[in-house]
Amino acid sequence: MSRRIIPVLISVVLAALGTGAVLLYLRSADDRAIEGKQARTVLVADKQIPAGTSGRALRDKGYVREVRMPAETLPEDALGQVGADLDALVVTAPVQRGQLLLRAMFGTAVRNGSGLVIPDGQMAITARVRSNVFGPATVQAGARVAIFYTYTPLDEGNRDVVSGAGLEKGRKVNSVTRLLLTDVEVISVGRAEARDGDAAGGPVPGAARSDDELSVTFGLNQKDAERLAHAVALGGELNIGLLGESSAVKPDTGVDNRSLFG
Repeated sequence: MSRRIIPVLISVVLAALGTGAVLLYLRSADDRAIEGKQARTVLVADKQIPAGTSGRALRDKGYVREVRMPAETLPEDALGQVGADLDALVVTAPVQRGQLLLRAMFGTAVRNGSGLVIPDGQMAITARVRSNVFGPATVQAGARVAIFYTYTPLDEGNRDVVSGAGLEKGRKVNSVTRLLLTDVEVISVGRAEARDGDAAGGPVPGAARSDDELSVTFGLNQKDAERLAHAVALGGELNIGLLGESSAVKPDTGVDNRSLFG
């Protein structure tokens, strides 16, 4: 019997030594990753953080944990602690487990009955956007989007100037679609209310119907809010594109009726 036990004990000891060696190797690999580099202690989500969670709750309820990372790989606003200055602020969108905690994720909770959470230092502004592709369930609070504007230019020589007549349509009328704003945070999404023309009299010819539109509230600084408000006032149509982690979006001259196919 004892002869059978001895090999079993030896196997257990070897397995334990092997596990210990693997753990030591992984730890040394982490150390080697930051060896020779300036490291910072930063916070990551230890579990999913719901939108609207306050800074105080993050600290008191164990939502975050500390990790060491090379400083050169970190964004400037990466948080090393949840200070008292964040106690009254909330995360404006859900934060996934393992995601790095950034100062830009926090905003002011607005108690006005709307349930909106406005990113810190920004304002909320709402606009109608076309919903040919997206619906309220697709575009959600916290999404980052690019906003495109389709308009009628003043004339062929002033393509950068909006005519002010909205989006005109006709065989000899040119229109332009260009990037208006990018990396914009969505605060809330809903169906657009019916327009006056959508009643018994029917929609205005050439105009978007309310069932083709979404009412989207964006978080913007003052300058960008002015640009969006002005575009809305001039008429035309707004479309949005959802941004991914590696989306490459930059301003250009856009496309018009003549360059649509290249």
